[in-house]
Amino acid sequence: MTFRHLLLAVLGLGVALTIAGCGNSPVATVGGVKITETEFSDRLVKAFGEDMLRSMIDRELIRQAAADRGVEVSEEELAKEMEQAKAQYGTEEQFQQFLTANDLTQEEWEEEVSMMVLARKLALHGVEPTEQQLKEFFEQNKDQFAKPAMVSFSEIVVDSKATADEVVAELKKGESSFADLASRYSMATTREAGGERPEMPIQSITQPQVREVAENLPVGQVSDPIDANGSFVILTVRDRSEGRPASFETDREAIEEQYKMANANSLRDILDEQLKKTRVTIVDPRFSSLNEAYTTVPEDVPQFGAEGQEPLPQDGARQAPAAPTNAAPAEAPATE
Repeated sequence: MTFRHLLLAVLGLGVALTIAGCGNSPVATVGGVKITETEFSDRLVKAFGEDMLRSMIDRELIRQAAADRGVEVSEEELAKEMEQAKAQYGTEEQFQQFLTANDLTQEEWEEEVSMMVLARKLALHGVEPTEQQLKEFFEQNKDQFAKPAMVSFSEIVVDSKATADEVVAELKKGESSFADLASRYSMATTREAGGERPEMPIQSITQPQVREVAENLPVGQVSDPIDANGSFVILTVRDRSEGRPASFETDREAIEEQYKMANANSLRDILDEQLKKTRVTIVDPRFSSLNEAYTTVPEDVPQFGAEGQEPLPQDGARQAPAAPTNAAPAEAPATE
């Protein structure tokens, strides 16, 4: 069970045990000595309960602030964000591996992305730049809107020239595909994907010998073995696109997105305003110290905007990945 799930269990279990009065049931025995549900839950609540409750309150304040401002996330917006977020994991199998490794269901992951999108929309609410402001922002940040030359290629990496020549000979026979031979011969981690690397800027390829071939090899052709510091690489370029300089007209949508992200309202300010009209009462005496904290905005409320972007309050220590957009990404919060 993850740290986050332990915290969730504390809040639900603690209340249930108080109401039902069944806290003497053992969760474990050690040499005949019982560790009871009450002992277990009390320790967890004492250690982590305040942080969890604070996180849950902050999230509810975000939801209420969004509702008060008429900020909603449409099904289309959420579907697009889900698609972009999922794409960062590559294949469906890799996405499922991520969920398993983080003890997440797909529904929990979707809730994280949904909360991230809502918080970002709330932070951007009311940020409407003029044309002049956009042009000034573009001139100040022109380099980030230039598009580098990009390439997508597949590779087979082996440890000797003899093996590389053997692979090239098999490719020339045409009896096996590049992907099949990558799976059989390659030492690189890309072997599981048939040697495929995702699209990347050509200049980001660190080995100059490989970079030169990736930049010049005709699309669809297979390279001769490339000596790359002791390993031998065989490439085939799947696609390549030219770079271009930044252009206000061409990049206007991205410029506006980036401007809004850089000038977004901070969640600290938004929650401060929400707390002025929302009474937060801590009923459980174990967490009564939070009553004072919520008469004003807690110091550790996350921010979002020009001052720096931070993740939403986490239900525990683990953070979920941010969903990719053209704008600077926000990190997805954990679900309750």
